[in-house]
Amino acid sequence: MCSRFIQRERLTRAKQGVLERFFKGKDEEPKALDLLVTGSVPAGSGLSSSAAMVVASTLSFLAVNDKLDGITKGDLTGMAVSNETRV
Repeated sequence: MCSRFIQRERLTRAKQGVLERFFKGKDEEPKALDLLVTGSVPAGSGLSSSAAMVVASTLSFLAVNDKLDGITKGDLTGMAVSNETRV
């Protein structure tokens, strides 16, 4: 399986926690987001590259959708942990 496809699947699952928290049962639609991420950390190297990706994508999605007001570092951490379990 292509690593680009795997990353896209991870990002798709990662945003589900944010969608459930901010958009479930509401008329508002989330704005779409395309991210380009580059780096040199090898996949599976044990350097938390997937966790960093989930935090970055969660934060980016919140920012694009104007959902950062009142979000603490603890809130972001909780959403990221929840999202990481989906990946």
